[in-house]
Amino acid sequence: MVAPYLWARGLKHIDVVTLTHAHQDHLGGIPAILEDFHVNELWVGRDVESPAYQNILALASARGVRIVHVNAGRRFARSQVSGSILWPEDTSEEQAAKNDDSVVIRLTDGLRSLLLPGDIERPSERQIVADDPPLTADFLKVAHHGSRTSTTDAFLSAVRPAFAAISAGRNNSFGHPSPEIVEKLKSAGVRVYRTDRDGAITVTTDGQALTVTTFLHAAP
Repeated sequence: MVAPYLWARGLKHIDVVTLTHAHQDHLGGIPAILEDFHVNELWVGRDVESPAYQNILALASARGVRIVHVNAGRRFARSQVSGSILWPEDTSEEQAAKNDDSVVIRLTDGLRSLLLPGDIERPSERQIVADDPPLTADFLKVAHHGSRTSTTDAFLSAVRPAFAAISAGRNNSFGHPSPEIVEKLKSAGVRVYRTDRDGAITVTTDGQALTVTTFLHAAP
């Protein structure tokens, strides 16, 4: 589903693809992206022994994609956009992937910022807040599909988003998103978007204005 969406936006070249962590719902679509687009770099966090993950690394190498391991403290800048990696702290190899291994990225463009926390859960959120990096963001991709395992009060208070997106399949078997988390976001004054109700969610910014559009409700 991702490739046709990107083609529809006229995209053929991708500077960076980030695999937050090696769970199937996060890596399953990456082979198609590596095969169908010109990708410069694949960013990963912790290595795991998963065959599916190792196959992606092999495919990236075969297609000349540079594999970059990222961890907390790394900063980067591309044109007018800058960013920082807030998590994971440790990228040593493990047997199996965990939600708390997720790569967490904060992006800044002019006056606007976005926070992309993958599937991190309470322990990682607590440690990130304790480390006290800049966390405020206009837009938040809600961690772990809106599960109750994430979006602690302290983390949400530190981010203070105006908009949030929850990625969850319609009628999914996990019950995502949690009604408790949705209500917490709304009570904090956050405008909440959901892929199960709104379809694909697109966020664009020129560094001044920030616009959120959805596939099923095109008006921003």
